[in-house]
Amino acid sequence: MNTRMSNAPIFAVALALAYLAGCDSTTLRLSASPMVPAAQGTVRVSSGKNGNTRLQIEVEHLAKPEAVADDAKVYLAWVSTGEGTPQSIGELKVSRALAGNLETLTPARYFDLMITAEASAAVRSPQGPKVLSTRVSR
Repeated sequence: MNTRMSNAPIFAVALALAYLAGCDSTTLRLSASPMVPAAQGTVRVSSGKNGNTRLQIEVEHLAKPEAVADDAKVYLAWVSTGEGTPQSIGELKVSRALAGNLETLTPARYFDLMITAEASAAVRSPQGPKVLSTRVSR
């Protein structure tokens, strides 16, 4: 018996399953505001546990927060579903090289994602200028 022929269907099924598993994520480009024209970023959106939306945010060429707003010290990511106040989903960790990332979950499936420069990570609603944003639909 030719083993190459007998393993072909198994290989094809495994390849198809690997492809389908990879289709569960989408990468979106973040739009920069005129305040930080050099900033670039993406957000990888995928299904998380319990039906949550998993976000992997990556940015580069981001200005220091204090260059965007006088009192700003941090960048925060927010989810806005259009109902009520946007919810903070975490602080974007930014390196000295002005690159940053954040991995987080949200129960929302359709929302606007925005990153703002804030005076503190403890603010309860966006106060500072929006520097990056996109619309997410999962």
